[in-house]
Amino acid sequence: GTAENARAFYDAGNGWAVRMSLEEGAEKALVTGGLFFIDEDWPVPGGTEFQVAVYDATGTDGAPGNRIAGPFDATALRNGEWTYVDLSDQGIVVEGDFYMTFIQTAPYPDTPGLAMDENGPYAARSWKLVDGTWSQAPSSEGNYMIRATVEYEIDAPLITSPENNSFTSEETVTATGTTVPTVDIAIFNNDEEVAVVTSDEEGAFRAEISLEYGENSLLARVKSDRGYSAPSESILVTYDGEAPELTITAPKNGQKYNREVITVTGTVVDDYLDSVTVNGTKANVTGNEYSARIILDEGENVITVVAKDRAGNETVQEVTIAVDYTAPVIENVKPDKDYYLNAGESVAIEFTSEPGLRATYSIHMPLTNVRGGQVSNVTEL
Repeated sequence: GTAENARAFYDAGNGWAVRMSLEEGAEKALVTGGLFFIDEDWPVPGGTEFQVAVYDATGTDGAPGNRIAGPFDATALRNGEWTYVDLSDQGIVVEGDFYMTFIQTAPYPDTPGLAMDENGPYAARSWKLVDGTWSQAPSSEGNYMIRATVEYEIDAPLITSPENNSFTSEETVTATGTTVPTVDIAIFNNDEEVAVVTSDEEGAFRAEISLEYGENSLLARVKSDRGYSAPSESILVTYDGEAPELTITAPKNGQKYNREVITVTGTVVDDYLDSVTVNGTKANVTGNEYSARIILDEGENVITVVAKDRAGNETVQEVTIAVDYTAPVIENVKPDKDYYLNAGESVAIEFTSEPGLRATYSIHMPLTNVRGGQVSNVTEL
């Protein structure tokens, strides 16, 4: 609008206000400033001091109702330019319509004169405060030249990667997400700001984040000169760069067995253990000990134990054992007929079978102890 006139009250404490509406679809906004056009020549001598306040629109018939901020001291420009009053650090959040208000702090004529737009279409948004009572300005007074600047609340960013409750063995992770275009995004890890990046023209952002051992709670906020937006949903990422500690207690490497099933036991230590398998069979884990029953093949058996944690780290231990659970076959036994030996004579006992076996034999010598009518055999091994 254009300034065709200006007004001032005789008494201090009165004022003017203009009703402001948020853009369509917006439910709340941060009031960042007020604009007031002050006549540069009137009144004489005039003044520069005034106050600014913000009211909601809950009064009768939509009049100014509750004062939600202010009054704040302000200094007017009397040079034909709009006077801007910075309110960005006051944290004034409005929901719906509100009033930006000029409060006169000095009596006439030692006060700024607020300009009136009398040529523009009458908007029916101007109100005046006289002796503590609000009333709507008549159309003859035009539109009071008061404006407001607002910043609409930015929705919290969305982190799209990594996944929540995920594990990694890497010390750094790439955090990606979406927000509004070309804004600064602050990434927090365990409530500490660790990175600031700028979203691109599509609103996408990407940041490399160093992780601490264990749980890392990541979230993102839009960052501006006035602070931060609401936080994104937090993403929990657990960093574990250490492989499990794994031992095989039994069987020992190189042991020999003559049975088909054995129990493999050992110890495993890891903060985020996922599984222990023995030759592909899932082991039972209790505390730091594991066990698994496995079926063996005859011959050489390699027993492979694999411990994995939830971050993908893996430790492998192996032992090799020999298994023979089939009874040996004895052939070519000598002597193969009865022999009668005299004292001092010997006989060779021999046979063929699998190599490496330990052989034993028995000699039964009958009727060697006849005493008191008792006859017994003596067995010598």
